[in-house]
Amino acid sequence: MEQVHVVDTTLRDGEQSPEISFTPEEKLRFAQQLVRLGVDVIDAGYPALGKDDAHAVSLVAQETHGPVIMALARPEDEEIETALEALKKAEKSRVHIYIPVSDIQLKYMLNIAQEEALKKATDAIEYVREKDIEVEFTLEDAFRADRGFLSEMAQAVTQGGTHYINLSDTVGVAIPSRIGQVFSWLKGELGDKAPILSIHCHDDLGMATANSVAAIEAGARQFHATISGVGTRAGNAALEEVVMILKLWEDELGLSIGINTQELYRTVRILTAMTGVMIQPHKAIIGKAAFVHKAESHLMAVVKEKRTFEIVKPEDVGYPRSPMVLSKYSGRLSFEDKLRELGYSLDPDHLEMAYQRFRDLVEKKREIYDEDVVAMVEEVLSKRPGALILQDFSISSGLEQEPIAHVTLIQEGTLKESSSQGSGPIDAAFKAIDEITGFKGRLLNYSIRALTEGKDALGEVVLWARIKGEEVVGRGVATDIVEASIKAYLDGVNKVLKGEE
Repeated sequence: MEQVHVVDTTLRDGEQSPEISFTPEEKLRFAQQLVRLGVDVIDAGYPALGKDDAHAVSLVAQETHGPVIMALARPEDEEIETALEALKKAEKSRVHIYIPVSDIQLKYMLNIAQEEALKKATDAIEYVREKDIEVEFTLEDAFRADRGFLSEMAQAVTQGGTHYINLSDTVGVAIPSRIGQVFSWLKGELGDKAPILSIHCHDDLGMATANSVAAIEAGARQFHATISGVGTRAGNAALEEVVMILKLWEDELGLSIGINTQELYRTVRILTAMTGVMIQPHKAIIGKAAFVHKAESHLMAVVKEKRTFEIVKPEDVGYPRSPMVLSKYSGRLSFEDKLRELGYSLDPDHLEMAYQRFRDLVEKKREIYDEDVVAMVEEVLSKRPGALILQDFSISSGLEQEPIAHVTLIQEGTLKESSSQGSGPIDAAFKAIDEITGFKGRLLNYSIRALTEGKDALGEVVLWARIKGEEVVGRGVATDIVEASIKAYLDGVNKVLKGEE
């Protein structure tokens, strides 16, 4: 069987979603989960965007072992050097260069002609090949490009020595038949010495998964995707969907894939806990309702033979049919077993903090589900040195009373407190935090959901705020929605504080 290589681009393209923002430490934790998932390449980011991005790629490159670590750059010497510097401690590394090839993007995005684009591409390939590092070259907006120029560009970068040519359906305009035609044609144009062909699809027309599979059927042996399809605009191809299609049809296609599918559900759960991104219940493969049967006739059939209505076994993607629920009777060993089951390996300090958080929670909540544990652990792991931590708060509010919040924070052993009035208890609490920090943040969006069933469920708040001119995402969890809101706002504030160091 031929192998199909998987590039996970959640940490780069996925982060272009307005809902998603990773700190460097979060990128590293998620990259380590991608190692357990078994991806071949981790697209770690775009170092030239700024110091934080360069640091994040460098951290992933240095601390992640197994997959190839890839960094993006435009065909400019300075950006390529920045990518090389970020990757220098990687076990295995790849520079990913991209340039538009459609006339519309060349004209309105770069304002250059085809000839100049071709020279930029060949010069960049030559520059990188002198560094003796693996290269992937993306032809951006390839499916709106002139066929003649697409062939010319592909042949030029092939002669330059690129290891991979990635065709990007950048605006999600293609359909499977066109994808297949282009890949079959390009393979013929490049001949036997063609690099490995790759596909990168966006989901603007809801075709990203189908287009990715069509490319693979037509000869692509690598695809780019993100967990749950997160990404700019309508998102990218969903990794779990493409993976399970290839697994289901591997014998007929004669293709193999090295993904540990039992880590798929866990990977999505960690992404959700880390970023607060919502996964719709009916989402294929990893949605909450993906393996739920409601019709009586379906239920009866599934009892007799699961394959009647389950083409994928829930356990094959790590979906727990009967997850072990923790309670106040669960001790440290049960808690540590649950952490291992969920893919966490904590150092002694974080383990103790997580366990104490668990003991506090079971005093408020009868049963602790997987979602609760993931939320607690991610909250513990997100704590940063020098961060503001909620010590206590009180709210005075009523129908005829303007809400007043008193908030006490602690920062490296120093208590800081303030009181403020607001239009509601959460607004009052945020204003009290603003008085402590002097930041005067502005709330842009706010959402809350229950992580599990029951009146005592943990509430998760995800908010977007503009603080000191920077837009940040904050996330907090608690059984009390005001507490969860305060934690979410502090999460955003602490990201700004971290950026000022």
